[in-house]
Amino acid sequence: MGFLVKLTKHWFHQYLLEYYSKNKSLGLDIGCGQRNYHSNYKCNYIGIDLPTYYNVKLKPEICAEASFLPFQDNTFDLLVSYAVLPMVKNIDRALGEMHRVLRPKGCAIIIIMNLRGLALQPQTVFHNRYNSKKLINKLKEHKFKSIMWRNPKALLWSTWFDRTSVYAYAVATPIK
Repeated sequence: MGFLVKLTKHWFHQYLLEYYSKNKSLGLDIGCGQRNYHSNYKCNYIGIDLPTYYNVKLKPEICAEASFLPFQDNTFDLLVSYAVLPMVKNIDRALGEMHRVLRPKGCAIIIIMNLRGLALQPQTVFHNRYNSKKLINKLKEHKFKSIMWRNPKALLWSTWFDRTSVYAYAVATPIK
């Protein structure tokens, strides 16, 4: 039996998920893990992750990786990725897949450990290292535009946490 770790829920992550999942019909949680934020979704969603050996109650519906999403184009109006992108080997393929499955006017919430957070884990291999500004620029390369400015509370706190903690944030919509 695997060692089970219960993560503490971050209040700002809960806020982003609750705020942006309201009035959405179907979301995709890429890297859902043990679904620590399950109760914060205000819409139906599908969780995907790599196969794990954890004995958990809420498992992913689908085992898949971000670089090869097994869904039709324009399927989701919400996409959430928490702590996944730094470990993805082919980030360009993953972001292309995210853009493909997200509906026009859909919303992507990307939360990652920023450069400060990654530095706390020198033994871990991270293929991608970003702060919020670099993350948003990478999303622009894949035809996403930031919509964080539409929510002043989210903009203020994401800027604060990127500068003072271990998280970087992006809230974006696909340009289609």
